[in-house]
Amino acid sequence: MSSIVKIFIDGACQPNPGAGGVGVHIILNESEEKHSKPLDNIVTNNIAEYEALILALKLILYNNIDAEEVQIFSDSKLICMQFNNQWKCKDKKLLPLLKIANKLKSQIKSPLKLNLIPREENSIADRLAKEAILP
Repeated sequence: MSSIVKIFIDGACQPNPGAGGVGVHIILNESEEKHSKPLDNIVTNNIAEYEALILALKLILYNNIDAEEVQIFSDSKLICMQFNNQWKCKDKKLLPLLKIANKLKSQIKSPLKLNLIPREENSIADRLAKEAILP
């Protein structure tokens, strides 16, 4: 069992709304995993951010990550506040994504925390998300 897992997530779209991509950067002990995935539909930036969170949660489950704590970092205040139940989600397009994220979270055994960080501290996930958009 690892002590603390750090996961940096970001979603991007160009233009907004437009083609989207997500990036997930996982740091587990001494190893790193980088995931970059294009999104199928035209999305908004907020949808892309939620898709990045959902991908990170799926990767935790898929990889059977068991840790004392899983720390997820995002530069999206909206995602952090809604996922941490500090803001209500009223957007009809985001609500289903929040529900999926919460359902995935309930399946994860490790304590999980979503933290807001400045954009400049999220450069790897940001680059991965933008790379996913490029043809």
